[in-house]
Amino acid sequence: MLEILISIDRALFLFFNSTLSNPVFDVFFKFITLRDSWIIPGIIAAIFFIIKEKKKALIVLGCLIITIAISDPFCVRILKPLVHRFRPCHPSYFIDGRHLFLAGGNFLFGMKKSFSMPSAHAMNWFSGAMLLYLFYPKRWVWFLTFAFLVALSRVVVGVHYPSDIFAGGVIGIGIGAGVYFLFQYIKQLVASKNKPPELSSE
Repeated sequence: MLEILISIDRALFLFFNSTLSNPVFDVFFKFITLRDSWIIPGIIAAIFFIIKEKKKALIVLGCLIITIAISDPFCVRILKPLVHRFRPCHPSYFIDGRHLFLAGGNFLFGMKKSFSMPSAHAMNWFSGAMLLYLFYPKRWVWFLTFAFLVALSRVVVGVHYPSDIFAGGVIGIGIGAGVYFLFQYIKQLVASKNKPPELSSE
């Protein structure tokens, strides 16, 4: 059963990474997969968000920062070393420049020795997307689209298997939901404590 799942994972990798590869996709996905590419757009979006939503924006952005602060180190420092899965572009998989079981793979960032499962990009983006969806349910398409494209980019550039981004996405969704509902619980708790006592009818 495990061998079948691994074969499916590799086949999906080659489909998204190699079969669909073209100059436009390679440039696009290589750009969006880099975290630095999102710094300026993120700052601009945050400024407009604060101007429009004011206090609520600060609350949402605060929850988003907490979400990523939980998601990223949990993935990189705990889950990745625990699972200990090499990336598809790990140097040990190459002999004379040819991949042992992913022939034809498109490895846009060369070889990398770090661990693969789960994808931190997928985990962070889906945790953030889930949190934002719960605050703004009607805009779920935008949040999901951005998260999906960034997660998919990790396969397209050759640094993750599809199962890596799937696992990261699922765990990320759980973290995003957890932070949101914890915030709602604390909010209700504070509101109940600040609620004035009811006057007796006697």
